[in-house]
Amino acid sequence: MGENRQLTAEVFIDTGKDFRPEDSLTVPYTCALGETVALEFDLSGFEHTCGFRFDPLLEDSSMVRLQEISLTYEDGETKNIDFSRIKTNSDVDFEPVFVYLHKDPKFFVDEALCLKLTGARVRFQVLELGLAEKEYWQEIKKHSVSEKEKAQLLGKLDAAMKENHALEKENRRLKIEEEDIYSSGIWKLQHDARGPLKVILGKGNILTFLASVYIALCTELFIFNDAYYSTPRPNDQVLTFSFLRFGLVWLGAFVLIAVINRVIQKGYRRELA
Repeated sequence: MGENRQLTAEVFIDTGKDFRPEDSLTVPYTCALGETVALEFDLSGFEHTCGFRFDPLLEDSSMVRLQEISLTYEDGETKNIDFSRIKTNSDVDFEPVFVYLHKDPKFFVDEALCLKLTGARVRFQVLELGLAEKEYWQEIKKHSVSEKEKAQLLGKLDAAMKENHALEKENRRLKIEEEDIYSSGIWKLQHDARGPLKVILGKGNILTFLASVYIALCTELFIFNDAYYSTPRPNDQVLTFSFLRFGLVWLGAFVLIAVINRVIQKGYRRELA
């Protein structure tokens, strides 16, 4: 396996004040590259534990294979920690092999598993030391994505999808509103550059036009000229058809029917949306 190396491991315990040097245990060890190292730590001296961090070596950048982290609790139970509950600051991740291009490799155990600890056992292998293959690992790093980066990318994707969904919903609402506006005869009378004729003959408005003509004609003949049609009719009574009065009644009826039609169509479209 090669010559033995003198290295140093360190364990940090979070006692409620984050990971501090005064709440740590340092253990020197000797190993050859690829040799399995087993270290045990007595944590009974810490009154309160809520976090566990293991630094496999302090001397150099490295490649480490993590084999086991097991924790012992006050009730005597020993639990082997699943890799899914362990995080690390590696540059390249080939779980359970981790590559560090810096001199501060760390393993963090999920805080929920770190309450009331009395001991810990760690087994690992140091597979490589130094940056002899630095360019090779950095090239791999460029094309690899860590779990944290994956989570960030997925988070951004999820946010983008939610934003896109909100935009689609808003776009659908605006389309409905636009259709409501263009279906309104009032708006067209006010804003259509081609004039009222297009409004009257436009799709859906011809019936409104005919209905309003009918209402205006009936109003003019049978309300304003009701005496003309009386029986018997006075000899001095003549038909007084007023185009101004007819036009005003027609316009009022046209607007009223158009507004009612718009309200009904808007409610129907909202139900479809």
